[in-house]
Amino acid sequence: MLGKIKLIAIVAIVAFVGLPMLFGDKSEQTADLGQVLDRTEFALIRYDGYLKENNITEVADNEMGQFTGFFTEVLNSAPPFYDKTLGLEVQKDATFLGFADENANGVQDEGEGKVFTVEIDEENKRLIATDVAGNSSGLRFSGTGLLAGVLLGNLLSRQRGAGVAKGSFNNRNVTPRSSYRAPSSARSGGPRAGK
Repeated sequence: MLGKIKLIAIVAIVAFVGLPMLFGDKSEQTADLGQVLDRTEFALIRYDGYLKENNITEVADNEMGQFTGFFTEVLNSAPPFYDKTLGLEVQKDATFLGFADENANGVQDEGEGKVFTVEIDEENKRLIATDVAGNSSGLRFSGTGLLAGVLLGNLLSRQRGAGVAKGSFNNRNVTPRSSYRAPSSARSGGPRAGK
């Protein structure tokens, strides 16, 4: 009887540890959500400014690709806040998915685990970042200018198209982001240096 209990315990431990690896649900270390929020806000504001300066009034696939590349550069700018290169994907519902991009190819390959998500809470005018441990932190938009921007307008349209209602985040409890601000090196240069 004791042998069967040990066998069941061993099988349970192997399943608990091994199944996520088999199905690609690799867990990564937690990220500094203050850094994630600060750099997200910076990328949104800076890229929206770039669109205005260039009289771009609609965000198509090309612009979204440029924004994703710029945002990825901002996430990985010095000094780094994560010990691996970060990749970024904009999901169909406008959620930003940050992942550990082991080979730095910009694509979430098998075995490259999720690090964080950032969601846009239109109703409460905030960004919500969540790490792999389920911790959430929020950052309120300063003023309404960003919400009126072309980029955020496109992202909010994506949300609605995916069935995310304006008040979907009303019951989300988050802690305020840390007081850490991204370093000046993360705040220099425009999207795609040289433009």
